[in-house]
Amino acid sequence: MPVASVIMTQVWAVVTAALGAALLTSLGSLGVVRLQEWLRGKASDGDALHRAVLEVLSRSMAVAFRGQTIGQAMKVRSGLGEGLDIMLHIRKPLDHMQFHDWLAQDVVPLNTALAEIWTRWDQEGVRLANEVVDKCLNLMSAYTALQPVASGRERVRQWTVGERCTPEMLAENERALKDLALARKRLADYARAVLGLPTVDLFAHVESPEDQDGASPGANSGSESRGR
Repeated sequence: MPVASVIMTQVWAVVTAALGAALLTSLGSLGVVRLQEWLRGKASDGDALHRAVLEVLSRSMAVAFRGQTIGQAMKVRSGLGEGLDIMLHIRKPLDHMQFHDWLAQDVVPLNTALAEIWTRWDQEGVRLANEVVDKCLNLMSAYTALQPVASGRERVRQWTVGERCTPEMLAENERALKDLALARKRLADYARAVLGLPTVDLFAHVESPEDQDGASPGANSGSESRGR
């Protein structure tokens, strides 16, 4: 074989090896970059989901508290006295648009967080988040419920005195509040499990100093009795 041919063959072999190495390096670098982008995307999705769960947990209670305030206002600002105050310009009538804007401060972020969960989480997470929002709305409905009227005399009394809470309405408020608390706990427990956090008792209570003081005499008397 001519010397020139041998030299060209060796040159092409070196070039081919160099191109192959460069190609493998480029593919490896591209794979690392894609992996890094995927990991960053997963972390970003996880952070967004975490924030959405926090928003649902916090905003649901905020909306419920606003519902409680609305219910109290409905009872305080009712009856003949309220009508006279408005007629005499002692108090302004409620502005529906201001009321809407005030309530939307928590309702809009709550719906936005729920939409994040709908588009990022699994079926169980979506179900638990929907349950929290549903229980939140049920509690608002309980807080803003009107006293049932069974007769014309009761209707006149209600128009004169104003709205009042019956024992049944108060019991319904307590039940709806407990339902919301349990729904929020189920969502938080599931989120902690998905995030790999340790299991904790979310309803754990800190023992108050009064409880500790109250327990001490009993404990001491028991020790004294055993000593005797």
